[in-house]
Amino acid sequence: MRLSRAVSRHRPVVVQALRMTISSLAAFGLASAFGLPQGFWAVITALIVVQGNVGGSLKAAFDRFAGSVCGAVYGAAVAFSIPHGNVASSALALVVAVGPLSVLAASSAGFRVAPITAIIVLLGTAGATLGPVGFALDRILEVGLGCAVGLLASVLVIPARASRSLLIAAAEVARLLARQLELLAHPAGQTPRDLGTLVVDTRKSLSRLETLLGEAARERRSWLAHGPDPAPLLRTLLRLRHDVVTLRRAEAAVWNEAVCAHLAQPWADAVQGAAAQLKDLGNALAKARAPGGSNAVAVASYKAALDALRRQGLTRALPVEEVGQLLGTGFALDQLRRDLDDLAERTKELAAEPVRAIAG
Repeated sequence: MRLSRAVSRHRPVVVQALRMTISSLAAFGLASAFGLPQGFWAVITALIVVQGNVGGSLKAAFDRFAGSVCGAVYGAAVAFSIPHGNVASSALALVVAVGPLSVLAASSAGFRVAPITAIIVLLGTAGATLGPVGFALDRILEVGLGCAVGLLASVLVIPARASRSLLIAAAEVARLLARQLELLAHPAGQTPRDLGTLVVDTRKSLSRLETLLGEAARERRSWLAHGPDPAPLLRTLLRLRHDVVTLRRAEAAVWNEAVCAHLAQPWADAVQGAAAQLKDLGNALAKARAPGGSNAVAVASYKAALDALRRQGLTRALPVEEVGQLLGTGFALDQLRRDLDDLAERTKELAAEPVRAIAG
């Protein structure tokens, strides 16, 4: 039982290691069969291309191949144009080769390998035997073979889809936001460190979600998966994060004691209701199923308490800033409700037409 739980917990790591091992063996076998002079480049490329999901592998393969072709072609052109039989001429050729490609690499991360490839073509010992053109062609073939093998391994060996990982990451963001709201509902029991850790974790999860969104888009463009566009899901979660930030600031404000006593319970009910719905939506996203109910009643209760506060005249003695904060808090809760309803709609769309893999 313990072994089964350990394997289940570390399954992504085990599967990734399996993909990388199979891709490296396949690249080595094919490079040997084709008689490529430096087949180890195919093996290295295959290992680099195999990422945690198919979308990531597509990006790695494109970047690796495009950068290698650019570097090999330009490096060969420089080698032909500038004779480099001594240290001074080699240094000049190196500057001419690396300078422009370094600018390209700095402006686009996909071309980071281009200067390295140009240096290998220009200064590699094999280039003296094969010549710049032959060496550049062999390099392109080796890298191309490695890219193809790495992609096939990602698609065929227990494939992981960025489109599915994206839902799990979105569910984690929803749960982290829910936990922040739970702390806001009971401010006496929280510490700044508790909330600060959750804020940092939420930011990291959103960053990962943005990365997965790009990888999922590549899967869709490559016809390796299809389903609803997940971009609106990210936009909704970003709005919800902004709502929670607004409520955090409102909770941290200094309020009149009478106002606090009047609004404490409606505030807690509204925030707890929103947290409960976010948890439900997070679970629904993780399982790609339809979500549950709404928190509209809790928010309506808070707005009713605000109206009662105004009718009783308790707001007359408050500074204008505090009155504005009270109204802003009610608006923020109402916006939170609308964004939660929007997240529920996005979740229903994904449950009605889940992302499906075309291959693998």
